[in-house]
Amino acid sequence: MGNEIKQKVYDTVVSSNQRLTPIEVEKKAAAELGVQRRVIKAAIKELVHEGVLRYTYFGNSFLESSMDRPVRVSGRIVVKPPHKVYISEKDDIVIDINSELAFGDGGHPSTYLVLRTLDSILSSPDYHKGRSLSKALDVGTGTGILAIATAKFGIKEVVGIDIDRTAVFEAEGNVRINNLIGQITISGTPLEEIRSSFSLVMANIGSQTLEMLRPLLVERIEEGGVLVLSGFTTDVCDALLKTYLQSGLKLIHRNEERNWACLILSKPRASL
Repeated sequence: MGNEIKQKVYDTVVSSNQRLTPIEVEKKAAAELGVQRRVIKAAIKELVHEGVLRYTYFGNSFLESSMDRPVRVSGRIVVKPPHKVYISEKDDIVIDINSELAFGDGGHPSTYLVLRTLDSILSSPDYHKGRSLSKALDVGTGTGILAIATAKFGIKEVVGIDIDRTAVFEAEGNVRINNLIGQITISGTPLEEIRSSFSLVMANIGSQTLEMLRPLLVERIEEGGVLVLSGFTTDVCDALLKTYLQSGLKLIHRNEERNWACLILSKPRASL
């Protein structure tokens, strides 16, 4: 029962659409499991001690997934804090992320869904057939984790943008930590001011923002290029997908994890 309770607590934290306080986690998990809150409180304490969860403070104390240790998030991608040592295996893509206030340390389902998607896209020859994935754009870059992963997979020119100045600062720092200054450009430039087109566009942001930015995101994809969307839950996925398909994109794949979804779409080449 102990592992079941701890798994439930962890799932409650990472599947939430918003940050939860410890009391909110206790109430929700206790009600769903039919146990006393003190049992959940003890499980939270263990998970924090084990480094699986962590306390954060944004006006109130919240519980969030912890990445304060090397974590393998896909077949090839390992995310770790800069101060932790990790002996990489052959073909590992190791990403050092210092996450203070910006979103994206790899622990949230929406982030590691995209990381796993990038692993599939950029490691598989099948995805490269007929495509030249040479230039990438990460919209709402946060810590820069997706931009960094893309660059480490070999895309030579990567642009990460975010309207949050804190995110831009943290992303620039993480680019330096990963020795990718010449390969990745981080800026606070709004998407509407980006004039280039890209063979790979990523956006791990909320569904309402994805709907609002849809015309701009579609416009930024090269013909034959790929768009990866995440940051939304499964209950809104179908409606969001419908609007993007109506914009002329084609669905390649759909991934789901703990009530979160990720869509991989492509932009068909114009007929001759």
